[in-house]
Amino acid sequence: MRCTFNLIFGSVVLLGMLGCGSSGPPTHEIKGKVTFDGETIKEGVVFFESSDPKTPKVNTSISDGVYKAELPAGKYAVRITAMKMAKYPPGKVGASGEKEGPQQFLPPKFNEKSTLTADISGPRELDFALTSK
Repeated sequence: MRCTFNLIFGSVVLLGMLGCGSSGPPTHEIKGKVTFDGETIKEGVVFFESSDPKTPKVNTSISDGVYKAELPAGKYAVRITAMKMAKYPPGKVGASGEKEGPQQFLPPKFNEKSTLTADISGPRELDFALTSK
């Protein structure tokens, strides 16, 4: 019985030690500022999607125009979203009858039809100066 206990205990300790190692490739700190037409984006989200399907997608929040993320090296498609309160189009109301609500204010070329990319090879500052033109 004691031998079985030692075998089980030893296996649990070994499995625990194996789980303490690195869980993927090394990452690099990426940080920067996000503006739209020269104005700081107060709140939003930056999404990084690797061209390598094995690399998980990463998203990070924008707070007062600044974001920070940890990313493995590679090439990424980048999408940026930001909402602001705005009036709904005529005839449209919110779920409780509201006449205004949060709406995406960045053009589709920065989010749903993004043309933004990032090539990450080490820690770096990466600013996104978005414009409506």
